[in-house]
Amino acid sequence: MVAWRWYAAVGLGAVAAGGFLPVLARQGLYTLAGVSAAAAVLAGVRRYRPPDRRCWMVFAGAIGCSVLAAVTWAVQYQITGHVGVPAFKDVPFLASYLLMAVGTLAWVRPDPGRPRAERFIDSGIVASGVAALCWTFIVHPLLFEQHVDRAHGSNYLTYVTIDLVLVVLTARMIFTSSVRNPAHLLVSSALCAVIAGDVVYYVALAWTGNAGGDSYSTALYLCAYILIGTAALHPSMPLAAGRPERVQQVIPAHRVYLYSVLALVGPAVAITMLLVADPLPSRWWVLVPLATSVVTSVLLIARLSQLVRLANRRVRDLDAQAGTLAAALREQEALRQQLSHRALHDALTGLGNRALLQERLEHALARTGGPHGLLLLDLDGFKDVNDTYGHPTGDALLIEVAVRLLGVVGTSDTLARLGGDEFAILMEDATAARVARAGQLIIDELERPIVVHERDLSVTASVGSLLFAAPSTPAEALRNADLALYAAKAAGKNRLAAYDPSLARERTEHMRVAADLRRAVANEEFTVNYQPVVDLSTGRVTAVEALLRWTRDGRPVPPLDFIPVAEQYGIIVPIGAWVLRRACRDVRTWHERFGISVTVNVSGRQLREPDFAATVISALREAGLPGSALILEITETVLVSAGPSSGDVTALLTTLRAEGVRVAVDDFGTGYSSLAYLRHLPVDILKIDRAFTPEGGLAEEMAFTRAIVELGNSLRLSSIAEAVETPEQAERLRQLDCPQAQGYHFSRPLPAADLDEVLTSSGGVLRGATPSAAAGAA
Repeated sequence: MVAWRWYAAVGLGAVAAGGFLPVLARQGLYTLAGVSAAAAVLAGVRRYRPPDRRCWMVFAGAIGCSVLAAVTWAVQYQITGHVGVPAFKDVPFLASYLLMAVGTLAWVRPDPGRPRAERFIDSGIVASGVAALCWTFIVHPLLFEQHVDRAHGSNYLTYVTIDLVLVVLTARMIFTSSVRNPAHLLVSSALCAVIAGDVVYYVALAWTGNAGGDSYSTALYLCAYILIGTAALHPSMPLAAGRPERVQQVIPAHRVYLYSVLALVGPAVAITMLLVADPLPSRWWVLVPLATSVVTSVLLIARLSQLVRLANRRVRDLDAQAGTLAAALREQEALRQQLSHRALHDALTGLGNRALLQERLEHALARTGGPHGLLLLDLDGFKDVNDTYGHPTGDALLIEVAVRLLGVVGTSDTLARLGGDEFAILMEDATAARVARAGQLIIDELERPIVVHERDLSVTASVGSLLFAAPSTPAEALRNADLALYAAKAAGKNRLAAYDPSLARERTEHMRVAADLRRAVANEEFTVNYQPVVDLSTGRVTAVEALLRWTRDGRPVPPLDFIPVAEQYGIIVPIGAWVLRRACRDVRTWHERFGISVTVNVSGRQLREPDFAATVISALREAGLPGSALILEITETVLVSAGPSSGDVTALLTTLRAEGVRVAVDDFGTGYSSLAYLRHLPVDILKIDRAFTPEGGLAEEMAFTRAIVELGNSLRLSSIAEAVETPEQAERLRQLDCPQAQGYHFSRPLPAADLDEVLTSSGGVLRGATPSAAAGAA
């Protein structure tokens, strides 16, 4: 049990026993309790260090004065056997009451903005009601009853007056304190106990002529000491005193009932005296209660006027707030309309956005009627415009595209920009012919050059069309139109593609393949085969090309069926990293024994990874291979289409070549007439596409192949011919001075273990067609 609980339990137990003690023993207990209470207050102040300790120190002083008065009384009683009135003990007693009143007054910090008189109206109402009772039952008997020593009446009246002041201050403390924690409640109870002790003492004195209630009043005083000491030891003590007052403009219901009762006390007492007392002891017995009732009425009227002023001020404030609120509502409505427009429209072009399209799609599908058309279009080449000329030019281009599209669509159609360079057109109650005609008009309109910032910009559009009706959903309609758009772009762009259910099946299959690829990456379900690259003059194997193989559900999957899917979903990045590490590990032994390098295909997606160079170098380090043992094979399409990012590709390849890694251009000669990139990009090897491998010895075929080989020689680049299937092809390539070749004529792609046997048995030299190669070619 904590200290305050021990103190309360022991102290209240002593209070209960105090009433049965003799006079001097009771005074001794009184003194002991007072000293312990003062010590508890000092201990609490030292322990909790409250922000405002003045009230507590004043209360400690009040208790000290009360203890001094008790000691003075006991000494005088011991010497004379009787303590008269007034006596020496009255001086410290009066000081104790005054200090208690000061501490109670300082307990609540007043609000400077509140009139001083208003702070005491509520407590004054309580005091006036209590005054009527005190006059009737205490003061009048003390002044006019025969059995009371009237010589001491003025002394008694002084204590009663101080008690009334204490009632006012205690009521204010209870009514206005903003903090009502346990310490506050204990101190309030202690003050009430002090007032109750005086009431008990003086009622007994007034009606019996002696201090017959002294034992009860002493118990109440002791109780007050213990309560103050307990409050000082309680943990809530720091936040109890010195808090700002709580301005409670509206009177609580329970206080209204209290005021009603107090307002009736004076008249009730006066009427009762008139009916019961015959004759009246004095005319003052009736007049004073009536006077207190008048005071109570005046205070109630003042409180009522205060409430009226508050109500009038609230009415004015509410009127002002109503006007402000009306203006705010108008502004809010305008803002709501503006936000609603912004929420449904694109800020750049002013067209509808995805949310508006969704809303119109839902409306169209909810209507009963014919089918609806949906066109999704994407600008081809827009990214190049942004990257080349900057986003302001790209934004101006989008605005011009929006203007052209507005000239194509009908007034009842919904044109929306979905984001970036993607637009949508919803055509309600449309036929298939109308939808197809609108799609073709868009393609034709956007084929014309667009002048932006004095530049002629050329962009085209890929358009996907969909004819749909209920029970389709907006999400399903957008998904199917997007599939048609994807088909248009895959077919070569700048064209219109209509949705076909096979597109959904194809996309579903792609997603299944993608999911299986992710699982295959996690479980390392791939294998790598290797096809030798042979020096045509010596037959020596100079390199092996790493070729990825995947078996799905027990069946091998052709690379052309899963590599594009891996590219589309970004799975090619972890797959490529795995192939790179595996190829470097497998080729280490062949490199050490025969000087063989490994060629690994790299996709454009891998080149865009910021850590690709680190991945390559890490794979070499882990395998213990020098950079010269690795050849990165990049398609001509990827190198040429790098566009503005070619600088990044050049920096990446330069970094890798500094490590000794060589770069080969795969499928060289397919689709591009400009060879300028060979002068700028760090390239070491040209891999001649299978389309230029001579088959029948025709002069035209030989001319193309000779041109590529001579181009490589002039640029000091090595050349490798692909897809060499027959001895005749190999012989023609030797005649054209092509240094290296690969194909089934030399060896088909083999697992690492099988290729190791071939290399070991042949010493790393493949002259002509091996038996395995011949079988593969057949």
